[in-house]
Amino acid sequence: MPPAAIRRRAVLPEDKSQRRDAILRAAAGLLRRAPMGAITVEELARRAGLAKGTVYLYFETREEVLLAVHGERTQKLFDALERALAGPAVDAKTMARATLRFLRAHPEFLPLAATCRGMLETNIGAEAALAFKRALGARLARLGARIEAVYPGLAQGEGLALLMNSHALMVGLWQLADAPACLRDVMKRPDMRMFRIDFQKQLMAALVDLWQAVERRGRGAGE
Repeated sequence: MPPAAIRRRAVLPEDKSQRRDAILRAAAGLLRRAPMGAITVEELARRAGLAKGTVYLYFETREEVLLAVHGERTQKLFDALERALAGPAVDAKTMARATLRFLRAHPEFLPLAATCRGMLETNIGAEAALAFKRALGARLARLGARIEAVYPGLAQGEGLALLMNSHALMVGLWQLADAPACLRDVMKRPDMRMFRIDFQKQLMAALVDLWQAVERRGRGAGE
């Protein structure tokens, strides 16, 4: 959409939706270039073709923009998992591969996920935080129930727990693999070999182990 069209005063609901989407697209674009980089409201406004003050009409803080982007990306991850669950042959490797494909396509996801707790604790209004949690919880419950339908031996709530454990595994392993800048040269030393993590390889193996354990329990009890 041309910047001039975006700058016109948004009156209709669809116009307001377009402006909000433009802000989120701008944030996503900046995050893809520098997932851990600092993003200012001025940069967001300039990339979206809006005045800085307009951004604040839709989001109270920069962190609320980032949280909204993370919420959208999380929903896309759920979409990818749901498609995998609907496939003809569902197993642990299928689900792990779907997760890895998503992470490769969205490199900004894990940096945002790792900082989400901090965003919720600082510069996020209670209303925005509650909306994020409600949307996340509703989708987790639906997708968890879908997993339990695939593995009928699982108890209610075990599908949701599997999703939450998978998320914790992804974020935790990524944080271990992503050495801070002050240690990146040190990590090349031979005695630091044990701390060097092949993130993609180890995440694949860990997710398969996690899902296979639930798979065995769910299928075994359902037979």
